[in-house]
Amino acid sequence: MSRGATSRSVRLDDVVFTDGSVSHVVLTTTPDPAPEEAVFAAMVVLRDAHGRYAVTWSPRRREWGPPGGAREDGESVVECVVREVAEEIGLDLDPSTLVPVGHEAFEPVTPGRWPREGGYLQLYAADWPAAGPALVAREADSLDPEWVEAAEFRARAGAQFWWPVVQGVLRD
Repeated sequence: MSRGATSRSVRLDDVVFTDGSVSHVVLTTTPDPAPEEAVFAAMVVLRDAHGRYAVTWSPRRREWGPPGGAREDGESVVECVVREVAEEIGLDLDPSTLVPVGHEAFEPVTPGRWPREGGYLQLYAADWPAAGPALVAREADSLDPEWVEAAEFRARAGAQFWWPVVQGVLRD
């Protein structure tokens, strides 16, 4: 998604997560970041110089997806995604490469891994400046990270509720 792109949103009611929790989710593609104070998690669609994307398996969510996760106390949104990339795929990402491309707004129906009042997951895109090196998970909440072509990324994750906000970032 380019910086001059307009925002688009789609509302998904009653999304059921693997732990049984439920939330309404509004997926928005936009170059405007979500309000920092309301962001509880972040992830990045990371593309290498060969056009491949970094994906990892989340045992908790039981799905493939881009690296990312929950913010820790005192951490900025950018610090969160840089830390999550290091933990989940073993790369030290340059924060200056992060470009906001969208977000997911959570409106909880039941308690879940989001704040009681809801909040945002911020989505970034970034380019790795060379061919992607071997990926190694440094934490147990991520397994088998690898670089895949856009079509393979779509095959693994295209059925997920969040896919519409990610697909706008992909370049085949």
